[in-house]
Amino acid sequence: MTEHAQATVRKMVNWPARIILMMVAILVLVIAYFALAAVLPIWWANVIRNQVQGNLGVGILVGMFYGFVFTFVPLMVAWQATGKAIKWPWKIALILLAVVLATPNLLTAAIMISNSTAAHNGQRILGTEATWFPLWTQISAVAAVAIFVVGLILWTNWRQRGKKVKALKKADAERALASQAAEAEARDANAADADGRAHRR
Repeated sequence: MTEHAQATVRKMVNWPARIILMMVAILVLVIAYFALAAVLPIWWANVIRNQVQGNLGVGILVGMFYGFVFTFVPLMVAWQATGKAIKWPWKIALILLAVVLATPNLLTAAIMISNSTAAHNGQRILGTEATWFPLWTQISAVAAVAIFVVGLILWTNWRQRGKKVKALKKADAERALASQAAEAEARDANAADADGRAHRR
C-alpha cells in the first residue's frame, strides 16, 4: 500500500471522531448559552444594584460611565482592525477583544430587550434599585458613537490634508531640482560656447 493510500485511509478513519467532537462542542456551546442566558442578566443587574444602591444621581453617573467608556473604547479597538498592516488573525482577535470590552453594555441591552424570565427579573432589579442606569447608559452609548464618528471624520480629513500638503511639497521640491538642473545645463552650455569661441580666436 502506498503512502498516499495510507494517508487516505487514516483520513477516512478520523472523520467519525471529528464529527463526534464537533457535535459535542456544539452541544457544550448550546448548554453554555442557555446557562449564561439564565444567570448573567440577574448577576449583572445585581452588580449594578450594588454599585448604585438606589441613589438616582449615582445611577446616572454609573450609566454615563458604562455607556460611554464601554462603547467608545470597543469602537476604537475594532477600528484598529481596519488597518492594512494588520493580518487577518489579528483582525479577528481585535474584533473579539472589542466585543469583550463591550460586554457591560451588551448585558444591559440584553436585560432591557430580551423577553426571557431572567431578563424580566433583571429589569425589575434595575427598575427599583437603579432606575436611571439603563436610560443614561443608552444616552451615553449614543454620544460615544457620535463622538467616535465625528473624530474619525476629522482624523480622516486631517490625514488627507496632510497627504496633499506632503505631495505639494514633494512636487515643489522636484520642480526646484528640475529648475536647478536646467540652470546648470544652461551655464554649462554657455561655458562650452565661450570656450569654443576662445579656441577659434
